[in-house]
Amino acid sequence: MPSEGRVGQILERFRAPLGAFRSVLVTTTDELRAMLLTRQSTLGGRAARAAGELGPLAAGRIDPERFAALVIDHHETDPAGTEVLQLALGVLTDLVERSERLSLVEVPAGGSLYEATARALGEIGRAFNAARAIIEVRAGRSRGAGAGSGIDPLPFARWTKSERRLTPPLVVAMQGADLRPAALAEFLDGRVKIVLVVEGECAPAPLARLVAPGTYVLQTADETGLDRFAAWEGPGIAALVPESAARFEHNPAGGAASWERLTITHVPDKLPRRTIAGLSAAQQAEELELLRSLAARPSGAELAGAAAAAGGASDSADKLAAWLLSRVDLSDLG
Repeated sequence: MPSEGRVGQILERFRAPLGAFRSVLVTTTDELRAMLLTRQSTLGGRAARAAGELGPLAAGRIDPERFAALVIDHHETDPAGTEVLQLALGVLTDLVERSERLSLVEVPAGGSLYEATARALGEIGRAFNAARAIIEVRAGRSRGAGAGSGIDPLPFARWTKSERRLTPPLVVAMQGADLRPAALAEFLDGRVKIVLVVEGECAPAPLARLVAPGTYVLQTADETGLDRFAAWEGPGIAALVPESAARFEHNPAGGAASWERLTITHVPDKLPRRTIAGLSAAQQAEELELLRSLAARPSGAELAGAAAAAGGASDSADKLAAWLLSRVDLSDLG
């Protein structure tokens, strides 16, 4: 896909959060590997000690491993629990090896952006499912290995608040003809960030419907604004669009009102005339109008600002006059 170069540039911008997530995976994998070694050595070591304590009279009559299993904490040597931990280790090792590829998504021509994104997040969710399985085994609540082991992909809808704040950004390469991003709203929570690298013509304002008070929304043709987008601590979605599309930036830190948060730098001169990505020309025009309405300054805003400024100036003048009068002796004027 021609967008590969741009995808690499965007990944570089997100090197820090991508590296942080991989570091968490590596640390968890190392800790889990050490835990498994301890569990696997526990039974063998205690069995040898039990054989020594039982003495030669027990030889051939008592199985030291079975005896040791009876007298030590069951959850430390539970075979089913150990198998779940081994499955979790395999999952985490696979995710570590995939590195930044875990955050790369390519939507095939004619494919579903929503489904591709949901699958990618589900794969990232396998890390959270593995962590949950480890906690259950530690607490002695192992459900056993197999289909019910809980190491499968974890749908985003089942992620906790903490997990939604840990996820790395997703970079999605796709065709403009398939750009229907409105359904991605359900994924914009916590610190989830999605960057769409769009190839070919697309609707003029595809991200307009995703503008929300706490969500960073960016449409750019030349990566302008991506640094601010990456630095935002909340959820966000950005799209690298062709020059023919609108360019705007919705920064939640800009103010309480939408017109304070939204900056439009370019709007196409001509209205859409044909269907793109399943949206009719009328629907595309509605998105442009929505964008304009969100950025429109209320008619009374200028007057209110001027009044506030005038009020401030008048108040300052009154204070100055009062101070001057307090310093002047007017007793001889009467």
